[in-house]
Amino acid sequence: MTEAPALPHIQGLFLGSGSGFAEPGMAERVIELSGRDAAGLELLYLGTATYDRAGPRHRQTQRFRRLGCRLRRLEVATRVPSEAELADAVGRAHVVLASGGNTLYAVDRWVATGLDALLRRAVTAGLVACGGSAGAICWFDGGHSDSMDPTTYLEPVPADDPGASEWAYIRVSGLGLLPGLLCPHYAATGSNGAARAADFERLLSRHAGENGLGLDDWAGLLVDGERYRVVYAEGRPGSIGPHGRVADGSVAPGLWLHRVAGGRIRAAPAPTEGRLADILRPARAIVADPLIEVARLENPFTPR
Repeated sequence: MTEAPALPHIQGLFLGSGSGFAEPGMAERVIELSGRDAAGLELLYLGTATYDRAGPRHRQTQRFRRLGCRLRRLEVATRVPSEAELADAVGRAHVVLASGGNTLYAVDRWVATGLDALLRRAVTAGLVACGGSAGAICWFDGGHSDSMDPTTYLEPVPADDPGASEWAYIRVSGLGLLPGLLCPHYAATGSNGAARAADFERLLSRHAGENGLGLDDWAGLLVDGERYRVVYAEGRPGSIGPHGRVADGSVAPGLWLHRVAGGRIRAAPAPTEGRLADILRPARAIVADPLIEVARLENPFTPR
């Protein structure tokens, strides 16, 4: 029997929503993982998924700034920095925070600029990784993504446009540092009217070689080497009920594990802490989503 490949030794905090880093305790956990005081920590912000716009950057980094962290941003959404600029930005950082937004666009830009390889090397060498929503998906093999939502495009369709709600969730590939297919906003319903948890199971049935993780908006997976913890924002709603069922949003946020076995999908809440290898299992097979090329054509890169 062949042993499963060892998981990389990384540290990070991955949230179901990018807004989660404004919640008390979340930024502090990231700083603690770095082993540094906030005043001595440099945080690299990658706002590629929101096209390097200032508003999302301010919202997702505000608590880090208030705690005294130094903030640097690296913009690659509509420009191509030099190799030296990319290497300098990643090399100086102690923590990298990837924004929420359009996952497909962000990962494609990182690949096009060579940033993907720099990030993989740096994170496996000790750079703390974090992010919410798209910023969480990007560190995994892939995720259940709203990257075909036209309101998330570089040239967005207005939310009140009649066609704005006519889109489908797709599987989008990440950087592959952690195994698993991640679904953020697990208990939410998208603007297309699809309940995310139910649609995630439909997607897993088409990608049966992968194991799924469903992460509520206000929950996070904290990874510290071989160990993990499920953390959440106090007083926020979630989907973990007293008997493990997806509830109405009135109970605790958490993490769900999905396994495909015998043609059936089995879902259960993850233990609140334990060995990372017990919840993240390498994929047996990864299949590209047939809608990926359509999504790229609908939201193309436009250089400045």
